Amino acid sequence: MHLRRATLPLTLVVGVAALAIGAYAFGRTKGPTASWVRDMTFDGYGRQRVIYHVDQPAGLFNGRFRHLLQVAQNHVEAVGVENLDLRIVLQGDGVDLLMWAKGNAAAERAIDRLKAEGVKFEVCRNTLIVRRLDPDRDLYGVKREDVIRAAVGEIAALEQQGFRYIKP
Repeated sequence: MHLRRATLPLTLVVGVAALAIGAYAFGRTKGPTASWVRDMTFDGYGRQRVIYHVDQPAGLFNGRFRHLLQVAQNHVEAVGVENLDLRIVLQGDGVDLLMWAKGNAAAERAIDRLKAEGVKFEVCRNTLIVRRLDPDRDLYGVKREDVIRAAVGEIAALEQQGFRYIKP
C-alpha cells in the first residue's frame, strides 16, 4: 500500500512533464513564414574552415545529436560544399552520436549525406580506448582514417591551420 502511494505522485509528475514537453514542441510552430523572409537573398560567406567539437551526451530523445546533424547540414547549404571544410570532432560522450546512428536509418542517411558533401567525422582514439569501443562493432561508418590520436590535440592543430572552433 505504501508503495502505491509513493508511485502515484511520481507517475503524475512524469505525466505532467511529458505533457509539458509535448506542449512546448507543438507551441513552437505558429504558421507559415512570411514570404519576404523566404524570398530573401544574401551574399556568399566565402571560404570557411570549421571545427565542431562534440563531447556532450545526446540529451532527451537524442535531441542534441539530431540538432547537430541538422546544424551541420544547414551550414553546408549556407556556405556551399565548395567553400566549406568542416570537421566534426567527436570526444567522450560525443562519440555516442555514432553509436546512436548505427542501425538508425535516418541518422545514417544524414551522416552519409554530410560525408558525401565533404564533412569529416573524426573520432578520438583516447575515447575509444577508455570506453572500450570497437569502431567496427559499436560505431556507424568509422574508418581507420577517421580515428585521430587525441581530440584536444587535433582541435589545437586544426586551429593552428586556421580552422575556427564552434561548439554547436
